[in-house]
Amino acid sequence: MKVLHFYRTAIPDTMGGVEQFIHQMASGCVKHGVHSTVLSLTHGQAQVSSINQYLSYRVKCDFELASTDFSLSAFFEFSKLAKAADIVHYHYPWPFMDLVHFFCRVNKPSIVTYHSDIIRQKNLLKLYRPLQRLFLADVNRIVATSPHYFETSEVLCRYKNKVSVIPIGLDKTTYIQPSLDREAYWLKKFGDDFFVFVGVLRYYKGLDVLIDAVKGAPFRVLIIGIGPMETELKRRVAIHGLDNVIFLGKLSDEDKIVLIKLSRA
Repeated sequence: MKVLHFYRTAIPDTMGGVEQFIHQMASGCVKHGVHSTVLSLTHGQAQVSSINQYLSYRVKCDFELASTDFSLSAFFEFSKLAKAADIVHYHYPWPFMDLVHFFCRVNKPSIVTYHSDIIRQKNLLKLYRPLQRLFLADVNRIVATSPHYFETSEVLCRYKNKVSVIPIGLDKTTYIQPSLDREAYWLKKFGDDFFVFVGVLRYYKGLDVLIDAVKGAPFRVLIIGIGPMETELKRRVAIHGLDNVIFLGKLSDEDKIVLIKLSRA
């Protein structure tokens, strides 16, 4: 079986949760006879590469509007790759993806993994909603990643007859085995009495709530990752004079695994 995954960004350009999910699925399904191709946009050079037993096609992003990336070459590339696939797997939300779906009209079974509601762009959502509803009504199946998300999303509730709940999983055998030197380094630096956050620093992650919650707490919180909210979050920590919130930036997988292992949670 051949599956085409389509999302606005992918490894190695960015390393967020959706990107990691696509990477794990494309890599892990090979053992079950499922061969994946990942199509995404890039702000670098368009290219095709092989990543961990799947093919990655990256086409040039032409412009961005309201946090949505657009690419003219994506129409041609998607049409070509979808015709060669047995299933098209969309990763939502990305309004440009809806346009590509209808414009190319590739007659293949389609799945949407619904990663998130659209939250911030409320006014633009009103304009987008007709296309959103047409898109979700047109695909064959929708996957919600938790029962709670399915129950609380007003959008998903409209499509109950085609939604399946499949929690996101990670293959622990793909984790790097940390060296004793790295464990000793972080243990000496922070001990083992802290909490850790790992992820892209985006507005919907709730890190502002986390920072407010740890004022005066007798433990530290380590924040691993970079993203568009980094400057604002650091300013928030400085304003409140918090010395128990520490930003570590982008770390290697080995260091992330060590800090998760050492943390309370």
